[in-house]
Amino acid sequence: MLLDLLRSFVGEARCRMFDWRHGVQTCGTAELKGLTITGENATHGVFYHPSHPKFLFEVLGGLKIDYSQYTFVDLGSGKGRVLLVASEFPFREVVGVEFARELHEVAGKNIRDYRSGSQKCKKVQAIHGDATAFEFPPGPLVLFLANPFGPGVLVPVLRNLQKSLASNPRDVILLYTAAFHGNLVETETTLKCVEHSTYHNTYRTEV
Repeated sequence: MLLDLLRSFVGEARCRMFDWRHGVQTCGTAELKGLTITGENATHGVFYHPSHPKFLFEVLGGLKIDYSQYTFVDLGSGKGRVLLVASEFPFREVVGVEFARELHEVAGKNIRDYRSGSQKCKKVQAIHGDATAFEFPPGPLVLFLANPFGPGVLVPVLRNLQKSLASNPRDVILLYTAAFHGNLVETETTLKCVEHSTYHNTYRTEV
């Protein structure tokens, strides 16, 4: 119990240090019921809880890819912390999609305010919209899902992804944290689970 509390304290301190160092505000949780969301898919969303910077750097740093060939996409990007960490890697582009207006506006401000001498991708954008309406870019992709929504949204998103893959076969890596509905990835797409770890699953098109 005490060890868990200590880990939680250290984790929170590191998150706040990330915000302070980079001049942004990504900490704190947010319940969807207090946010401005249009459309029926609001009922399928999950409350905002930012991913830990240390975890993100470890996962993205271990991809072993030519980052410059890949577009990074975070569906359910919240305040944009994942986008900011992703911009520390030389991705072709970094894109976030968020349907809660308030979170999207915070993400936009964080992208503009972000201070980092090691940032490698300057092409970072936050899109205010529904993930089910997002058109996946044509090139290789790294997709990130931090358990942002339930099956009601996840299934149409995955089906859109599969349509995109069918018309334009390419390498796609899906990083799914808290993968409560991970079975749907392999049911609805041709991606296969290539890594199952404590905090996330990695799915990828067969190469």
